[in-house]
Amino acid sequence: MQGYILKIIPLKNEDIIAHILTPNSIKRLYRFYGARHSIIHLGKKIDFEEQENGIFLSRLRNVIHLGYRWENDLNRVYVWQRFIQMLHTHLFDVYEIDRFYFEMLESGAKKIKVQNPLRVALEMYAELLGFEGRDDKSQSCFVCGGILEKKISLGRAFLLGHPNCLKGNVFDIKDILDFLHSKQTLHLDDDTVEKMWGILLKGI
Repeated sequence: MQGYILKIIPLKNEDIIAHILTPNSIKRLYRFYGARHSIIHLGKKIDFEEQENGIFLSRLRNVIHLGYRWENDLNRVYVWQRFIQMLHTHLFDVYEIDRFYFEMLESGAKKIKVQNPLRVALEMYAELLGFEGRDDKSQSCFVCGGILEKKISLGRAFLLGHPNCLKGNVFDIKDILDFLHSKQTLHLDDDTVEKMWGILLKGI
């Protein structure tokens, strides 16, 4: 079975509990002396076996790291791990999931090798918002309900609002709506991408 490590919880005697996102579920598995194994690390893709325990959590066995070359680039790893942390928080207490989430990470892990990691993270997030039906394409401010004009600001989850209502960075509404529709950042300049990343860090 393959999956991405969403969270690692340290226990006594260097044991751990690992939360692993697989194509159809998020598994909580116990690993003896897991803290000693560098391949069991946040954001890594692994192949593994699940051994039923019957009393406590199932055990994580026969772990193989399915690595990517970009994992030697600290900047890419940082962005990837931050996105993984936010995804774990978003999916907290979820056990059965749609295959979409695994495939989103699969696609992002391939693109981040050659693309700007911030752009990859934003595009993954746009896909997630679209899948969950949260990609706000309305023409009204989510704070006051008033009609939006050419210039807007973004709230958490990229909700659209008036700059005066949100007191945040200002964006062109066309750029944001095109982004939410296309799930692409090609038309956005680097400064806009960095500002949107800062908003994404508030939480998925």
